Amino acid sequence: MEGSPWWSREHDSRAPAAAPPRKQDSREHDSREHNSREHDSRPRAAAPPHAAARTAKGTGRVAGKVVRRVRSAAHADGADRSGLAALLWMHALHVAGDSLVTVSLAGTLFFDTSSLGQARGRVALYLVLTLLPFAFLVPVAGPLLDRFRHGRRNVFAVTCGARGLVAWSMAGFTTSLGLYPLALAVLVLSRAYGLARSAALPRVRPPSVSLVAANARVNVAAVVSATIAASVGGAVSYLFGVGWTLRLAGLVLLVAAVAAVRLPAHVDEVRTDAIAAPAYKLRTAPLIVRRPLVAALALRALGGMLTIFLAFLLRAESASTATIGVVLGGAVVGQVLGTVAASRLSEQVVRRLTLAALVVPATVCLLAALNPGTGLAALAAGLAGLGGALSKFRLDAVLQSQVPGPQTSGAFARSETALQLAWAIGGSAALAVPTQATAGFAVATLFPLAGLVFGARAGTTRPRG
Repeated sequence: MEGSPWWSREHDSRAPAAAPPRKQDSREHDSREHNSREHDSRPRAAAPPHAAARTAKGTGRVAGKVVRRVRSAAHADGADRSGLAALLWMHALHVAGDSLVTVSLAGTLFFDTSSLGQARGRVALYLVLTLLPFAFLVPVAGPLLDRFRHGRRNVFAVTCGARGLVAWSMAGFTTSLGLYPLALAVLVLSRAYGLARSAALPRVRPPSVSLVAANARVNVAAVVSATIAASVGGAVSYLFGVGWTLRLAGLVLLVAAVAAVRLPAHVDEVRTDAIAAPAYKLRTAPLIVRRPLVAALALRALGGMLTIFLAFLLRAESASTATIGVVLGGAVVGQVLGTVAASRLSEQVVRRLTLAALVVPATVCLLAALNPGTGLAALAAGLAGLGGALSKFRLDAVLQSQVPGPQTSGAFARSETALQLAWAIGGSAALAVPTQATAGFAVATLFPLAGLVFGARAGTTRPRG
């Protein structure tokens, strides 16, 4: 009982004792063996006709309903006329391609290892790789995109198309070190795409939709697309190998490039000969920008910590499929709820919920540290996902409304760099902490608490010039 894993302790005391095996009579054994041979000689009953067809038809019907609902929501409130719907579908294809690449990298970087020590080394290398693109974003990509605001559709097409070609090339390097520079190229192009999308969204927002709701609406479609793509990618990797998943990702991203070319013309701004604006520095930003940034950083670090730590903890404890499903489901449900809530609630309500999104996860992580269990682990993952989604949408809306147009891409480059650094810090903490539920959740509690402290401090200190 003492050495049982944390996720099974609550069930050990209820497990009934196994009954002793009944001694089998030799004549009874011979009779059963004879009947078994006689039964095997009979023709087997055929499978129910059209069972597979009915299953496929039912799955297709459900998927069709989901797509119709998303399509209806995408075109609501004049989004089809403003161009938001077109941007939404392009982004859904982009996210689907990224999800397929992520599924492939997960299979090669983490699960395709023989020991936790190897997995830790590969994940640490992956965390470093995720930070490298941001060394390019702030000094190069942000100012470049701000200077060429008149060519955003071309930026979308180039970043999606180039990533599609690189993803296809990655299929030949899944077992060699050549995978890492190609993965780095995919990450750099993906981040550049994200900056351009964030800067373009206000230009296609319908007048009746707030910036928070518009960002969330685009991400609702992204979550649906990512879920479908991850399921398809997992099946393709299992049946045909990781290489074919990467080739499928390449095709999807090339389709996204075609969709980018077909975006409405007003996505691009009018070409001007104005002098480039100075870089927008987050340290000197007003309080309305710094407070959402601090909350988003704290929750992003919490997300990185729980993502890496729970993956190692569940693997170290040889958790059952049901336990993994509960924890993973909690994280997914939390993120979906945060996205849906942001798309339906007013900006004032989202602002108030962001504070609760720091307090509640800290409380649940503390409870999980004191009394580890599957339910609290799933709840902590879900609350981290919910709070992370709400805080990110609020931060994006604040930057889109408060930062001048010529500085928007640079401001997003700096905020995304800070957010990714926070995620990597959380993931690094997960690698450093012992693989024990109490220690891991205790460390996780510190991130939202730090967000509360620094958020309160931001309101009492003046920004440095």
